[in-house]
Formats: sequence, structure tokens, C-alpha cells
Amino acid sequence: MSHRPIRSALLLTPSLLALAGAAHAQTADEAASATAGVVTLEAIEVEARQWREDLAKVPGSVEVLSRETLADPLWSTLGAIPKVSPNVQVEQSSVQSRVVIRGITSANTALQDPVGYLVNDVVLPYGASQAPQIFDLEQMEIAKGPQGSLYGRNTEAGAIKVTTTDPDWVPTAWTRLDGSVRNGGTHWSPALVAAARASGPVWDQIAAGSVAVRAETTDGVYRNLYDGADTGGEVRRWTVSSGVVVRAGPDTDITLKSVVERNDQGKQRMRYLTGRWATPAFTTNYDTPAWDDATTAVQSLRIDHRFGGVDLVSVTGWTHYDRDFQMDLDTGPLATLPTLLSHTDDAWSQEIRLASADKTATVRWLAGLHGFRDLAEIDYRAGTPRVRRLTEIDQTGFAGFGQVEVALTDRLRAGAGSRVEWIRQDGDQQFGSTTTSLVYGARLEQTTLLPRFTLAYDVTPEAMLYGSYARGYLPGGFNYAMATSAATFAYDPEYSWTAEAGVKARLLDGRLAARLALFHTTTKDKQIIDLVPGGAQTIANAARAEIQGVELSLDGRLSERWRAYATLGLQHAEATDYVANVLRNGVLVTVDLSGNRLPMAADVTWSAGLRYDEGQGWFGQLGLRGSGPFWFDSQNTIEQSAFTLVDAEIGRRVGSVEVSLFAANILGESVYSRAVSTTAGIVVEDGNPREIGLRVKATW
Repeated sequence: MSHRPIRSALLLTPSLLALAGAAHAQTADEAASATAGVVTLEAIEVEARQWREDLAKVPGSVEVLSRETLADPLWSTLGAIPKVSPNVQVEQSSVQSRVVIRGITSANTALQDPVGYLVNDVVLPYGASQAPQIFDLEQMEIAKGPQGSLYGRNTEAGAIKVTTTDPDWVPTAWTRLDGSVRNGGTHWSPALVAAARASGPVWDQIAAGSVAVRAETTDGVYRNLYDGADTGGEVRRWTVSSGVVVRAGPDTDITLKSVVERNDQGKQRMRYLTGRWATPAFTTNYDTPAWDDATTAVQSLRIDHRFGGVDLVSVTGWTHYDRDFQMDLDTGPLATLPTLLSHTDDAWSQEIRLASADKTATVRWLAGLHGFRDLAEIDYRAGTPRVRRLTEIDQTGFAGFGQVEVALTDRLRAGAGSRVEWIRQDGDQQFGSTTTSLVYGARLEQTTLLPRFTLAYDVTPEAMLYGSYARGYLPGGFNYAMATSAATFAYDPEYSWTAEAGVKARLLDGRLAARLALFHTTTKDKQIIDLVPGGAQTIANAARAEIQGVELSLDGRLSERWRAYATLGLQHAEATDYVANVLRNGVLVTVDLSGNRLPMAADVTWSAGLRYDEGQGWFGQLGLRGSGPFWFDSQNTIEQSAFTLVDAEIGRRVGSVEVSLFAANILGESVYSRAVSTTAGIVVEDGNPREIGLRVKATW
């Protein structure tokens, strides 16, 4: 088996020192080379480590998407993340949404995901699948590698933090309209997105508020052969984002934010790629109506108070999620009963943090407590004849966490942090079929220690070497969709350790930001889908995996009007110990899958882009994102071929009005958002098609 990507990574290792050396040489010559009017990259502050700091000083891999970028029509979905973050794949399918960072995934359609997703500091129990549309955001931070020392469960691969825009203290408003057409191959389908926001003071300089609304409608690009319908991929989505901030005192701010979304979609999107019912791209053959309706709401109350050189932060959160769908079991013309799901979840959380306020102190520290309660009910009906599983899950958790960073010298900093997390999960399931009625349950309870250690050395004020070592974990859970008894109902946590070393540097008089990172992850007790005698599927802790790779990111300010970016990711992700039961020609056999590549883990990913902006006048961009081939399944039987996606935009801004023409996936690349193997053939869901659109925006 080839390890060429990792050999390449090792060859790049000296670049860690080369980048730092280049920055050192540049610093020595700064006085001689500095000229008036040099345009530099702006400093970026993040809260990935739960305190505000310069992105360039974080001893770890963190990428950032700004408000201006996220508001762009080419950057307003989760698909924007791989453009700035290498070794990342995104699934946005009718089954689930997930971000796969550095090859770490959960068992397919499991409730919990190894990438945490936070909206306004509130954790979403189901990660990206529960996340509202990217809209009205101030910033998105993508922290890679285990983040459990601060965020706890479900952050084994990383965490995505999004923050909605704060209310303005002066009256502001904007509105925009995006109209586009999408080419699915059989026809062009129109899509329309309308959005508006208003903000301003509501009580002198004491309180300010904001409200933003977004509406999206399209029939989609799919055509169903069975009845000729063109609405199998329809979307009817409303999103409302609002906020109120109150200055309760000179040292106290109270912020209440709310995001509520309703999303009704067509669910006739999957087709056979092989077999007797194979159809062309974006052409389906459903004989059963299929729909997917979901509501998600995130409420956050944050209190910031400063006293005696200490910052106190309190975050109270409530999330609500419900999803109802009906889908065609065989995604084809067979006479089968539809699959039905009704899922409701409510979660409440409270977190309190204390942190040192002085960013320049020799010792920076943070300590906090976190508690949550999560209640879920899932009614899942599938199969012909019908099998019903009614599952109730009650989760309670408490955690204490902290971190400290000490400046050992004026250049060397050492950090340590840890979280002790206790979780109790009670699950009960009622199983019913035409011949059987069962009731069973399980209790999972664990206390987990999640340490993290960091070391950072400032070679110069503009270049930093760093290293980190951290433990991650994905909690156990319940097999809501496939269990048939108490023995197949519950599964245990998986654990991993990740080591990372890298360099961050600002070069060319601050016009170029560069990051190079090497990482290595080992996972044990990995959660996998397995078969047991009788054909029942279970989620078992029966695999080990190893992932290693390298990442390079560049962001450059070429001039006052021109900017450029580029990324490159190389990785090798494989199962090192993986024995599973699989069906071969209708017979259950045990196979050794050790050495297989992990799903959704391409050896190579890359991106490059160029932006131009006159301010008042012309603006535009050209972006490319590519990926090498990767497997959709752990058996390595379904492969996505290599692809390159090309996007572009050109527009003009006059006064408070801007108009732009944009195009996504210009080359019409075929990229599947999902693929699975069935006895009747391989079933796929086609990804986003070619799209051409016009945006009009006005600001007051």
C-alpha cells in the first residue's frame, strides 16, 4: 500500500524551520525594506480556546471565515469550509449533513458526530445535521484536532464555532435578493433567496437589537421517471436570526441571541448508479412520495462581567430540534412500504467560565463548569413487513475544565488544560413487528479525562513554532435504527490521541500569512457498523485506526485591491485493525478489513483563489477547490473520483447598492454527496450542480 502522501509530508517537515527562518531573516531586514503605504493583512482575533487572542498565536490549527466572506453567495454553505481548511470533506445530503475533518467519522447515520458544532457558544447535540443555514454570521472558527479539554463530548476531530452578528449601536439595514438557475442535466431549475436585516439602538446607549430574515425557495433539479415530477429536490426554508444586547453596567454586558429555522424539503434525491434501475445524473425513479421537514432553534443567553482583573462568562443555552420524514425504502419502483421517522430533541445547558483578563500576563488561566440535560424521542418505522422502533434517550452530563498558559521566557510558552466529564445516558426502546414485541433498555455511564498539552516558541514576533498533544473521544450511544435486542442496542465510547507540530508566520512585511502543520492520530475502540448472526446490524467498538498528514495554508494581500489564498492537504488514513462481518452473495462472512482506507478521507485536497475589490467600483473572485479520490464505505467498494470545482463572481458596487453575477461548479463536475451499496446496486445522491445567478444588495 502506497504512503506517498505521507512521504511527501515528511519531506516538507524541514519547511517548518524554513518558514520560521524566512520570517527571521525578514524581521532583520524590516527597517531597511519598510516603505510607506504598504498594505498588510489585518489581525484576526478568535475564541477557539475560550479566550480572545490573536489567531497567529494559537498553538494549533484554526481557520476563520469572516462576516464578509460568509455573506457571499459562493461561501454561504458548509461547502465553504474545505476552501480554507485542507483535509476536510463535507456531506450535505438528504440523509445528513456532516463535516469530516482529517478522516475521522462516526458510524454511518449515528446520532453523534466527532465534529462539534456550536452556535453562539451553545452546543448542538447532533452537530452539523442540526445546524441552521449559514446566515447573519459574524465569524466562523474551525478548530482542528481534539477539542475535548474545553468543549468535551463530540469534538474528537474538531469543533466549528459560529457567532451571529451582534446588534449595532447605530441604525443599519440591508436587503438582498439572489436569483439563480441550476442545471441538473435534464433541465434548468430556478432558485430564489431573499434576505434582510435591521439593527439599531432600542434604548439610548443601554440596549440595542437586531433581526434578520432569510427565505429560500426552489423546486430543485431532480426529475422523477416514475411520475415525471420535478419537485423531488424542492426546498422551502425560512431562517430568523435576532439578538438583543444590554449594557447593564460599565463592566457588564447581557446578550440574548436566537436562531430559528424551518426547512421543508423533497426527499426524492437518490438514484441507482448501477444495476437494473440505474438512471442518469439527477434522474430518480421513486414510486412513493418522499419529504423531509425539520425545525431547529438555538437560544443563547450570555453574560459578560469583568471584576478585579478577571472575566466572568455565563452561557445559558436551549436547543430544540424536530425532524419528520418519509422516504422510499428501495429508492426505486419496487412495492415497498415507505420508511418513516419522527425525531424530537430538547437540550438545556449552562456553562460558567472565569478567565484572567490580561492578555499580556505571564500566566493566563481559565476555569469553568458545564452541565447539560438532553431528552430525545425517535420513532423509526422501516421495512416490508413493517418494523417499528420507538426510542427514548435521556442524557445528563457535568464537567469541570481549565487551562493555563505560562510564559517561561519572553519567547517560550507552555500550556496545559484538561476536562473531567461525567455523562449518564439512559436509553429505552420498544421494538415491534408483525411477529415480535420487545422492550429493552440500557444505561451508559462514564467519567472521562481529556487532557491537552501545548508548547509555543516565538522565533520572531512574526513567526511561531508550536506543538500539541491531546486526547479526544466520541461518547457511546444507542442504536436507534437497527437494534433487535438489548445486546445490539448500546455501544461504548471511542478514544483517540493526536499529536500536532507546526509553524505560523507572517512574511513579506505582513502581506502573507502562512501555516504549516503535521499531525498524527491513533484511534482505538472505533465505532463501526457490524452484522451479527441472523442479519441484524449493530454498532460495535471493534476497530483501530491511524491517520497522519500535513497541511499548508497561505493567505496573501497582494495589494490594496488584490488578495489570494491557497491550501494543500496530504493525509493517509487507514484502519489498522478491523475485522467485521459482511454479507457476500447473501452469506454472512467474517473479513479482515485492516489496511483499508477510512471513509471520506482523500489522500490529497487543495484550493486556490484570487479576489479583487475596489471598494466603490468593480469586485470579483475566482476560486478552485480540488480533491483526490476517496471511499464512501469502510469496505472500500464505492469510490468518489478526483474532482475540481470552479467558482467565479464579478460585480460592481455603486454607493450603497451592489450587483454581481456569480457561478458555482462552472465545469459541471460530478461529485456525489452520498453513496451506499445495496443488494440491487450502488445508490448515490448527486451533489450541487452547475449554478448561475444574479445578486442585488442594498445597504442603509
